[in-house]
This record gives sequence, structure tokens and C-alpha cells, in this order.
Amino acid sequence: MQTSFVIQQVVVLAILMAIGYIATKKNIINDTISKGMTQILTAIALPSLIISSFNMSYSNDTLKGVVLIFIYSIGIHLLTILIAKLFFIKYPKGKNEVLRFGTIFPNSGFMGLPLIFDLFGQEAVLYASVFMIPYHTLLWTYGEGILSKERTESPIKKLVTTPALVAVVLGTILFILKIQLPYVINKPLSMFSALTSPLSMLVLGEKITKLKFKEIIGDKDIYYGCFVRLLVSPIISLAVLKAVNAPELLTSIIITMQSLPSAILLVVLTQKHDGEIEFASKFTIISHIVSIATIPLISMFL
Repeated sequence: MQTSFVIQQVVVLAILMAIGYIATKKNIINDTISKGMTQILTAIALPSLIISSFNMSYSNDTLKGVVLIFIYSIGIHLLTILIAKLFFIKYPKGKNEVLRFGTIFPNSGFMGLPLIFDLFGQEAVLYASVFMIPYHTLLWTYGEGILSKERTESPIKKLVTTPALVAVVLGTILFILKIQLPYVINKPLSMFSALTSPLSMLVLGEKITKLKFKEIIGDKDIYYGCFVRLLVSPIISLAVLKAVNAPELLTSIIITMQSLPSAILLVVLTQKHDGEIEFASKFTIISHIVSIATIPLISMFL
């Protein structure tokens, strides 16, 4: 993977984010519009991208890759859980919860899948979607358990109503049965898929306007969290994948996903469970800004 190409793709995302920031400052985007874009993103654009990735013919090698990346995903997520526990063990409970969740769960859906598509193509999105099956399962069980102070609603209910995971199930059925969608269905899915990157970055740009950068400059905890999320986690993951001789494409996909900033859901769930919402917001948004520099850096290791 050429680092120069990765830099170009990350700069494109940064420009989209900047447009979201400017549009919010100019009152073109407000809270209501941002929430609407997020709903379109999660319920329409992202599921369309996932289903489209499964709409392809496959070889035995592709099927083998699907099985392998599912196994790797389980191992990498368990490894990241261990990394988060070790690196944040001395932090007080509130910050510990935010930093652990933010490290274990990167922004794989909103930012990861579009970036994977741009860098590696349709087949790579198929593998990345399979990689996210354990991600979603852990997020709504172990992940929400980190932030929760009380019994939450059934994680099974969360899983079966998560649009991205439902899309993975539907896509898997199409994939296994070798059902090729007709043009009149596949074309709208492709058009909706194209909305994923711009919508996600516009929403992030809107969130950045709420930050008070003077309060962040001296906050070492945020930058330490970014260091673990954006550098330590992907580099250790890469070392493990190299040790088990993982295929090059699967390694590139996984490490790209692992090099992403914290999931936006960190802010949503921290607020839901009355956690340290201000710290969660700062960590999430600053990790996105810093990742503009660290994602190309990680690509050099590949």
C-alpha cells in the first residue's frame, strides 16, 4: 500500500471534515440537521455499503479469507481489550472507562468502511464487514458494560436492531447463496454507499465546533489516550499478525481499521450512562484530528 495514496485519502476526509466545521459555523448545519445526517448514515448509507460489498462472485480463496478475518477479528479485539486494561490501569474510574472503550472500539463503520473501499476496493469491504461482526457483538455486550452503571437493555435486542449488523446478515445470505442483485437494486445501493464518507465527515466537522481547544491543549490524558488508540494498538496488532503470517491484504485491512480514531458511539453511550461526557467528547474528536497524521504513519509500516 502506497503511503502517498493513503495520505491523499486522509486529506480528502480532512477536507470534508473542515467543510462540516465551516458549514456549522455559518449555520448551514445545526443540531437537527446533524442528527438527521447521522440517521441517514446509520440506517441507509452504511448498510447499503455493506450489502453492496457482499454482492459479488467469489472464489475458494475469498471464502477462506472471510473465515480467516473472522478468526483474526476475535483475536485482535481480545488483544485490544488487554492493551486497554494494561495501559489505563492507573486512571480513575471515569476516565478509565472512557479511555478503555475508546481504545477497544475505533470508528470502523462511519470512517473505516469508506476508507477501506477507497484504499483496497469492494472485496476488501467484504472482509472488513466480516471483521466487524465480533466488533458489534463486543460493543453492545462488553463495551456498553464498561460504561454502564446499571443493568442495560438486552444486548441481543441491540444486536438484532443494529442496521450495520443486519446488513452483514443480509449480505452474508446473498453471498452464500450466490444471489446477484439486479441493476435496479444494486445501483441505488451503490449511490447510497457513496454518501457514507461525506456524511460521516460532515457530522464530525459539526462536532468539532463544540470543542474549546484552550481546555484541551494541556490535557495530557487525552493525548496519552490518542497515543494508545492510534499508535500502540495498531503496531502491536501488526506484530501479532506478522507473527502468525496473516495474508497481506487481510493484514492491511485490519491494521487500517485498528489505526482509526475512537468510535463516535463513545460520546453517545457515555452520555447515556452519565459518565464523563466532556472528557469522552474531547477524546473522540481530538483522536479524529490527530488521526489525520497517524493513519499515514501507520501505513508506512505496511
